[in-house]
Amino acid sequence: MIPSLARPFALVAALLATSTAAFAHGAWIAERWGDLAVIYGHGAGDDPYDPAKVTEVVALGQDGKPVAVEIKPMGNHAILSAASEPAVIGLVFDNGFWSQGADGKWVNRPRHEVPGAKSSGHYIKNNISLIHAEGPLPVLPKQTLQIVPLSNPKELKAGDTFKVKVLFEGAPLPDVEVMIDYVNAPSLKSVKTDAHGEVEIELRNDGLNVLAVDRSVVLGDDPAADEIGYTATLSFVAADHVDE
Repeated sequence: MIPSLARPFALVAALLATSTAAFAHGAWIAERWGDLAVIYGHGAGDDPYDPAKVTEVVALGQDGKPVAVEIKPMGNHAILSAASEPAVIGLVFDNGFWSQGADGKWVNRPRHEVPGAKSSGHYIKNNISLIHAEGPLPVLPKQTLQIVPLSNPKELKAGDTFKVKVLFEGAPLPDVEVMIDYVNAPSLKSVKTDAHGEVEIELRNDGLNVLAVDRSVVLGDDPAADEIGYTATLSFVAADHVDE
């Protein structure tokens, strides 16, 4: 249950100004050295992370039935091993609490553990990856914040358009922009979602595509954090991409 959103405007403004560094990153799944790797980063950067931050992975076959999947820690990142080819994978990456200390530096700890903390947040990264999806998509795993494609974009090529719906706690999220090329041009955004949470997207790449959206929720009197910050991504490789 998310506490009341009521909070003084000054605090909201401060959070927007100071939480950028901790909020900016997203997580998604991409092929690396023949494996399905969990990527954490912003733009083209792949950052190291504690594999324990990959807290939930749900894999589904084309028929919508669960596919067994294992999270394998690899030192400073994690890879996924599925029992059979998944159509879709849903991922939750809990980046934990980040607080900005009195010196302006961010540390991966809750507010009450950082003396003189200016602000703090709990940052969660959700991802839906279309892996071996063909034709109509199965019902996707439910996440707090997610980008749901209304058709299968893997069958498209760069320049084609398709619609997505942004959901927050299962309800359409209107009036938000979607980053349409999070890896190559994260500053490039769509128009805002309509009253139904929907927006039309132009496919950017014949290879890997990662879309992203952010949503923050201001908390009440929580000693650990001032906000929960969500970043949701939708990732897939378009059909026109051919491995040599």
